[in-house]
Amino acid sequence: MVHRQFDAYKRERDNRRRAYLGAPSLREQFPHVEQVVLDLAFSDPSGIGRHSPQIHTLGPAARAYFEVPCPCSACLAGGFDLTPVIASMLSQGQGTVSGKLNCNGWQDRGRACEHRCTLELRYCATASYGPSVPAPVRARITRAHRPSARR
Repeated sequence: MVHRQFDAYKRERDNRRRAYLGAPSLREQFPHVEQVVLDLAFSDPSGIGRHSPQIHTLGPAARAYFEVPCPCSACLAGGFDLTPVIASMLSQGQGTVSGKLNCNGWQDRGRACEHRCTLELRYCATASYGPSVPAPVRARITRAHRPSARR
């Protein structure tokens, strides 16, 4: 039983890794975005667990992958998908979006599908945008206007 449970956690981790590796870069999906900062705070409504807050800073080369795994080590099939919220924010050119999500995974390794994980995520996402000129053109413009070191 424990071995089968371990396989489920490993399979979940592998699926998440494949999804991350398959995601396009932030630059490819949202060329006008220069940076996205995710400020994440977790709270356990039952008051049993404490989880450290997290801050993720994503630049243009980072993957546009906005799924956050549940920090509870006993949670299976849980996590928080911020993709719709972040994609909407970036598509509309908004600077900040915040909200709350609950994990719907399962806890208790020996009793999967009996006890829901109800960990709560409070998030604040902030984006900064650059000029709408494509990056290679912007780089050429910057180099062309750079003062010469020789005189």
